Amino acid sequence: MASRLRQGGFTLIEMIITLLVLSILGAAAGYALSNGALAFVDSSDAIHTLGKLRVANERMAREIREIRRDPVTPALYDISTMNASTLAFNKTDGTGVTLGAAPPLVTLAYSSPAGTHTLTDEVSALDFTYYKADGTAATGNGDVAFVEFELVLSHAGNLYPQRTRVALRNQP
Repeated sequence: MASRLRQGGFTLIEMIITLLVLSILGAAAGYALSNGALAFVDSSDAIHTLGKLRVANERMAREIREIRRDPVTPALYDISTMNASTLAFNKTDGTGVTLGAAPPLVTLAYSSPAGTHTLTDEVSALDFTYYKADGTAATGNGDVAFVEFELVLSHAGNLYPQRTRVALRNQP
């Protein structure tokens, strides 16, 4: 009499169900990991763009603080161009400076030593506004007390604006 020994193990159906459950769990984990990686990359790009914005704003504000009084007519600042897109002036050491935007770049140009430098890229807009000491709009370089500029950078469809108001030194 031959007795059949039952061997321990899994049936084909049990193995297929186990593989199906594991593949569903693996797909869900892969989806979560890929979304986490994309979120990290997006956050990292946003932080990088905000860093560019901060550096450009600080540099522009530092340059604007150096606007000198006109040596010929001390009642006026030594500003040669003051419109919504460009600010050109002489610093206290006599160096000519021009700040302007040609999207996607903001440039800083010096007269001596001559050169143009890129402050940042990804620029969507740069707008200058000029104010008197009482907060009303300035009409000329003799009544400017504050220069305000708004720099807007864009990256991946997101806009990152920053507005800075600089008080000019050597007020009359």
